[in-house]
Amino acid sequence: MAVLSPEQRWQYKLSLNLKVRSSYGTQFQDFFSTVMEKAHGTDFVRVRPFGSLGDKGCDGYLQSKGQVFQCYGKLEDATINVAKIVAKLESDYALACNHLETILREWHFGHNLVSGLPTEVVLKIEAMRKDFPHHQFGLIGPEALEIYVFQLSIYDLYELLGPAATAQDSRNLQMEDVQVLIDTLISKIDDGPAPVEEIKPVPREKLIFNNLPQHWIHLISQGLQNAPYVKHYIGQNHDPEIGEKLATIFNERYKSLKLQKIQPGEIMDQLYEHITGIGSVTAQRQVAAHALLAHLFESCDIFEDAPNKVNI
Repeated sequence: MAVLSPEQRWQYKLSLNLKVRSSYGTQFQDFFSTVMEKAHGTDFVRVRPFGSLGDKGCDGYLQSKGQVFQCYGKLEDATINVAKIVAKLESDYALACNHLETILREWHFGHNLVSGLPTEVVLKIEAMRKDFPHHQFGLIGPEALEIYVFQLSIYDLYELLGPAATAQDSRNLQMEDVQVLIDTLISKIDDGPAPVEEIKPVPREKLIFNNLPQHWIHLISQGLQNAPYVKHYIGQNHDPEIGEKLATIFNERYKSLKLQKIQPGEIMDQLYEHITGIGSVTAQRQVAAHALLAHLFESCDIFEDAPNKVNI
């Protein structure tokens, strides 16, 4: 198991959330299998369909326990089709029973639904446990996958998710990275003036009031030490409207995500990805993104202001 600093653990949790949420279909199956290979070594067998033969209801197999794994990776912005997932449970298990009867002892369903499973899926798994007591059934969602990931070595974590910024990295903010991130964001704005709402000061209670998960509370708190440098850079920028443009980008992005009824942690994940782009970035770029988000959290109208009566 890797010995991680708190800062590295917060970043790796964020990187894992982004990886799981953005992987779908065979991408998620490949990521799931890679985690299992690193966790179990040669005991885990990666399985792939070949032509018309299909995968026979098996995306991976743990030999020592007779565990068959089937994966479901939802497209990030796609609507969840509950009936389709339930039908997939039935058909994939039936395929595994028909073709893998001699090795099947447990059947596990891996998924990337970061916001949780529909009740109908949970009920279906419970019904399968009662209807087929000779087999064990399990669910491996993002939280269970996280347990596997954080049991890996630091080398496996790096190979799987890339680097993770340390406290030392956070004390060495590179303004060049902040500049690249801001310039990239600004370049996405259409020409012409954009409506800008009043930018409000944010009380410290905002982190708690908005029910952000612990790793985001820590990452934003860590970024606050560098937020003044970001504010100074924006104030000294050759474009006097750059602060208002950033406020507009993130006001609109936050409101759009909130209307989709996305959980606060996932909203912050998507704002971070909006800054850094998809995929792993350097530790220095992570620190810059934390600092920029912390500045925006303080200065822009993203998330909700907490009433003064809220205490932390």
